[in-house]
Amino acid sequence: MDFFRYLDPLRYFTRQEYVSFWGGLFETVLYGFWARLISVCFLALSFYFMARRQNVRIFIVFFLLAIAIAYIGGIREIFR
Repeated sequence: MDFFRYLDPLRYFTRQEYVSFWGGLFETVLYGFWARLISVCFLALSFYFMARRQNVRIFIVFFLLAIAIAYIGGIREIFR
């Protein structure tokens, strides 16, 4: 039980600092250059696993990750 208390981030941050940290991280990753780069990398990996490895499950995972990274930033902006 003590191990889970050690992992609890609210022991080290206030609730507002924690929410602000994750909000800033998501805005950094899901907008701009990094979102495009990560999305293109996931898209390339998905087609690699489909064409070369012929592993459909990993293709679907990477393809869905590419779509999520590409569009979650815009969807998040709608619900603000």
